[in-house]
Amino acid sequence: MSNELDEIERFAKSTLGAMPEVIKLLGNHNVELAKEQFRENLTLYLGRTNLPKKILALTALSVSLGGGQRDSAMIHFKLAQKFEASMLEVLDAIKAAKMALMSSTMDLMGTIDSVVEKFSPSSHKSAEVERILSHVKTDSGMDFLPENLSSLASVSFNLFEEHLKEKAELMSPFRVERKYMFLMAFAVSVSIRYKECAKVYLTQFFLSGGKKSEMEDALFLTRFVTGNRALISAMDILKW
Repeated sequence: MSNELDEIERFAKSTLGAMPEVIKLLGNHNVELAKEQFRENLTLYLGRTNLPKKILALTALSVSLGGGQRDSAMIHFKLAQKFEASMLEVLDAIKAAKMALMSSTMDLMGTIDSVVEKFSPSSHKSAEVERILSHVKTDSGMDFLPENLSSLASVSFNLFEEHLKEKAELMSPFRVERKYMFLMAFAVSVSIRYKECAKVYLTQFFLSGGKKSEMEDALFLTRFVTGNRALISAMDILKW
């Protein structure tokens, strides 16, 4: 290992407790790429200063789960444990990822709404749906609702009711602060590119007392974890 990588390893052990395996593996092939990976780890992830380290790790866990990255999720879970996250807080991160993923299935509701209405007109009156939506809007404190939510009610009123029930349950945290629950769901929505939910969860984050600087940390982190899918998926290749 070069002197530069020796210095990185010493710093990593003092801050993270160990040298990330992927950086070791990259260093076996290209020192500059290993250094860049470590720089990104600090700049985009664990070097962020506006969110607590525990929340950074839990948010990274959510984003990894949202991308179906099992190995990456385990890395961030262990880091969250290092930063004293409880299992209830870990469950909150899992719930936030699950809700964001389920919400993303609404993306096509506006597209298929007209087809469903043409062949099977809704049996539920629009006034009933509007009443429920008005109640949801009031409870959320937002001045808007996702457009696809009303489309979902038209496509399947039962699924519409189920969605509202799921959100009430899954977005009620066990232990983490409520604003961070919304921030994690926002980060997952950004990672899977679901615009509507990203806007909703970000709005709810701000309404819950979130700050722009905290949002920026979440965006830096999401960029890092999303890009890192390539490296985590290439671990066996790098070991060759």
